[in-house]
Amino acid sequence: MKIALLPNLTRVKAKDVTLEITKWLNEYGAEFACLDEHKDTFSAVPSIKFMDRVEIMEWCDVAISVGGDGSMLSVAKNTVDFAKPVLCINAGRLAFMAGLESNELELLRNLIDGNYKIDRRMLLEVSIMRDGKEISHGRCINDAVLARGNQLKLTDIVVDCDGKRINAYRADGIIVATPTGSSGYSLSAGGPVINPSMEAIVVTPICAQSLFARSIVFDADNVIELSPDDSSYTDELLLSLDGEDSYNIEIGDKIIIKKSDKFAEFIRIKNDAFFEILNTKLAGN
Repeated sequence: MKIALLPNLTRVKAKDVTLEITKWLNEYGAEFACLDEHKDTFSAVPSIKFMDRVEIMEWCDVAISVGGDGSMLSVAKNTVDFAKPVLCINAGRLAFMAGLESNELELLRNLIDGNYKIDRRMLLEVSIMRDGKEISHGRCINDAVLARGNQLKLTDIVVDCDGKRINAYRADGIIVATPTGSSGYSLSAGGPVINPSMEAIVVTPICAQSLFARSIVFDADNVIELSPDDSSYTDELLLSLDGEDSYNIEIGDKIIIKKSDKFAEFIRIKNDAFFEILNTKLAGN
């Protein structure tokens, strides 16, 4: 098996966890490679290869992400176009998407032996339209968040579904999440938890100025449109995808969000059920 080893070295534990992973991979006879940019950090590791980002994705059978949820999301999105599954190993804190914790690395034997399952997770395609033309496009695995960038002020955002008005929210912002993202920011804003094996789109207002503003769960095939409707403010609005890529939004822009025809694939070695993980990570049970 050929493995792309992709750590987020900004995490304090990531280097040590990655070095421990390489020991197990060498013991189990796997081939593995890191990015060229990590050569100075891992050049002393026996049998390691170094490649650029495209080369390593074309070469590998699977990718291993080492870090927290943010780095896992970044790696997963980079593997989508190459149809390569990702095993997430936690070197952060909560890491809902982690397939293994850093004290479970002996279970990498199951990866090498093919003793694992693949969980497919839906993605969202997000387009920004200005004057009838698409000016930006991106994908997200967790959520797309439209909110004011510079100041914490209420803003008016219109939400449409399949071309029909759903509501006009006066709120700090709007979260549009996948089931995978339902246990993240959307949950913190009062949204429902949805099993990530399902396909749906969750729209959650952030601190809405209303007694009756609640999350709405849409069918995965619905097309959601967000439009800022607040010409009284000129403060910057930002659209953030998975907390990474950010886009400036102007009054008159339309944000079109729909299910992608591609999926992220996550490797599951253990048999932990989703709600067991949720209780462990959030409730401490």
